[in-house]
Amino acid sequence: MPRALANELMDDPALEPVRLGHALDGLSRLNRFSGAFPRIYRELCARLPRPARVLDLACARGDFVLWAAARAAKDRDGLTFDGCDFNEKSIRFATDRALASGAPSRFFVRDVLGDDLPPGYDAITASLFFHHLTDDQAQALLLAMSRAAPLILVNDLERSAFNTAAITIGSRILTRSPIVHTDARLSAKAAFTRGEMMEIARRAGLHGSTIKFGGISRMMLLWSKSG
Repeated sequence: MPRALANELMDDPALEPVRLGHALDGLSRLNRFSGAFPRIYRELCARLPRPARVLDLACARGDFVLWAAARAAKDRDGLTFDGCDFNEKSIRFATDRALASGAPSRFFVRDVLGDDLPPGYDAITASLFFHHLTDDQAQALLLAMSRAAPLILVNDLERSAFNTAAITIGSRILTRSPIVHTDARLSAKAAFTRGEMMEIARRAGLHGSTIKFGGISRMMLLWSKSG
């Protein structure tokens, strides 16, 4: 099945905060069900020195950042997590949640497709963001990530007819948000296949990249400067 990019409802900066909040609640449930966060965290723990700083791109309201920060604090693991997103409403959500939980994470607005990525991080992650990008945008962002940090981890949906059906059905079981119902199917159809993702990484010069299972209906691209 060919890749089909489309504008998703949740990406609209004019979306009302209440509707966005309900949609993000639904997306949080899908993320938890996928099992992606523990897999991302394990890979970071296995590959990073201590202490280490991690930046999550397109973090929405900070679900992964805050989950990982809580896990790192519990394990006393020496990892800190920050997040950025182009949507100011999402960053306000994330900042309020960090303050309420006492997490040391910092959230800030950044257009990662138009602005330089900030230096000083040991790893840069992106979860459920690359399926929003064209091939050229994905290649450019991977190159920018590789220049900004020595470790890259991209976790996203894996396109297939089975995964499209599973994601569509799962979204209706796990959330009542009509925005998530629409966007979940659009996301599944816009995702890359493993072969496509590896080819984009090759064109970006990320030699030695690998792809692993990233959770239910997901894949995980990994690259490090050390190989």
